[in-house]
Amino acid sequence: MHTETATVLPFSQHRDERVAQSDRAGVRLKATRRGRVVLTALAFLLGLLVAAALLLMFEVPSALAGGGAEEPVTLTVEAGDTLWGYADEFAPDGMSEQEFVSEVRSLNHLTTPRVTAGQLIELPALEGASH
Repeated sequence: MHTETATVLPFSQHRDERVAQSDRAGVRLKATRRGRVVLTALAFLLGLLVAAALLLMFEVPSALAGGGAEEPVTLTVEAGDTLWGYADEFAPDGMSEQEFVSEVRSLNHLTTPRVTAGQLIELPALEGASH
């Protein structure tokens, strides 16, 4: 049985490793137009993601979220109208008539639940109202 051996010679190194490090110290990177556009787009998308995360983490009032705040409804009381009738007509789902009447009384600084014809009253603008 005959075996052959090969001699491995090391590759010659043209430079010392320290010289290579010192040559790279003076190199500056310059962004191309395409690179600047990509970096700007990435920064913009990161900003959008952060803003979306903040909106999801914290409850934002509907006025800031773009829903727009509704103004209270001002009505002139007509003969025969009562706060209980307004509660039946304008109270949102899930709110009892008694709670609605109490809300109207506090909003208009009424001492009693009685209203007179010609009186202006404000009804609260609540979501889900069945105007």
